[in-house]
Amino acid sequence: MYSTLQRLNHLSSLATTYVMILLGLISAASFLALPQVDVGKVDVKDLLLHKGRLQRWGARVEELASVKFDLRTDLNPLLNSYNTKQLFLYLSASYVEQSTGFTHDVVLWDRIIQRADLRDIRAVGNKVPKTRAGKQGRGNIRVEEGKNKYQWRNPSGTFRDVEYANMTLHYSLMPYVGVLSSGIAAVAPGPVTIPELIKR
Repeated sequence: MYSTLQRLNHLSSLATTYVMILLGLISAASFLALPQVDVGKVDVKDLLLHKGRLQRWGARVEELASVKFDLRTDLNPLLNSYNTKQLFLYLSASYVEQSTGFTHDVVLWDRIIQRADLRDIRAVGNKVPKTRAGKQGRGNIRVEEGKNKYQWRNPSGTFRDVEYANMTLHYSLMPYVGVLSSGIAAVAPGPVTIPELIKR
């Protein structure tokens, strides 16, 4: 005859099995039915090269790049999915150094958008203006006069051998259950030419 402890053990193992099956089905269904995103636009308004140093001990003077950009994309299809927890957006510059032939990918700007956010991302520079409570959308990304959040430097210390760079906004989707997925949210219309160094 079963004891109470054996019956509780049997019920808990059965419930755990059903929950794991349900989570597996949710994970597979959300991955197979991942919505498509219309690729937006990254407009690079200004790109400058100047001499400077990173804010760390022992950093040497080298060439640093400063970028000013506009960004427009719509990520509502991803955020309206029932299994989306948050999105991680990052703007990257990819370029080839002619002298070495190495390809570099540099993250210039990033932002986390959570499902709980009830407003569109409408930033001017580094500031996000306040919006009325309850405004729906949260996936319309509009950044004007955005600046690179992280220093853009070349490993060689100079951009002399770099002709152009491609700007791309990527997203990484973090679900409540299942595997991470990623894609492209916006791209620049064409390669951005690296300018001459500003001499002071």
